[in-house]
Amino acid sequence: MKSQKTLAAATMALLAVFALLVAAPVSGGQKLKNKKKEKRFEPVVKQRVEEYAGRYVGIMPDYYLEVAATADGTLSVTSQEGKRRATLRDIRLAGARLTATRVYSDGTTKEFEATFANRIMNGESSFGIIVENVEVEFEDMTFTSIFYRLDTN
Repeated sequence: MKSQKTLAAATMALLAVFALLVAAPVSGGQKLKNKKKEKRFEPVVKQRVEEYAGRYVGIMPDYYLEVAATADGTLSVTSQEGKRRATLRDIRLAGARLTATRVYSDGTTKEFEATFANRIMNGESSFGIIVENVEVEFEDMTFTSIFYRLDTN
């Protein structure tokens, strides 16, 4: 009889522990965080073409743009795309939108389309340029547009 009472008490204790475990939060008592990433782009129009000049860095060190303002008030742009380098010709700047033709060293050409913009991510803003019409492989992903941020160093 005593062993039945002991067994019943042990069973009740186990059921109580089990009930507490079931009712406990999944995170082990820690508060679950609801993280939300804010990421958006806002086009930026500068007053003077010289304000666009600088070096813009992409997702890898060998992806960058060098933008310079010429004496006649136009832009000169060189694009480093991994191992390929291109000079932009027929550059048109309409508001924040930049279009041109890439000319590679082997003579091949490709359209260039981009927008100068601020990238706002989690409340922090970075000025740069979003380049479209690209195919960049990075960590098993293919990107068709890349944000190049203005290098302030």
